[in-house]
Amino acid sequence: MGTNEPEVGDEDFLSPTRDQAQARALRKQLKELSGGGAGPVLQEMARELLSGRVGLREALRVPAYSEALGERIRKFRQDWEQMTPEEQEAHRRGAQEYLEAQREEIAQENRRR
Repeated sequence: MGTNEPEVGDEDFLSPTRDQAQARALRKQLKELSGGGAGPVLQEMARELLSGRVGLREALRVPAYSEALGERIRKFRQDWEQMTPEEQEAHRRGAQEYLEAQREEIAQENRRR
């Protein structure tokens, strides 16, 4: 995203997730996608979402975005099915630890206010 472009905050993703840590994780994932590593379509989608020009539900109705997301989900599912149960459990633990880290980050920010 451009440095002068406004960016939405975690609270803008609370409605779909209803969990502040998940909202923060979603925003951070979008920041990563906005870098272009997952291709130009998801980069554009992430930039549109982060700028607030498009809402999450609206973005999912854009055929190019939904197709790119669908492909990414299919790839993830294929990779997941190739993992051993132990690898899958390690990924689950990693995801839980990541969400806990987001919760702690939020709690620290709230204590500083």
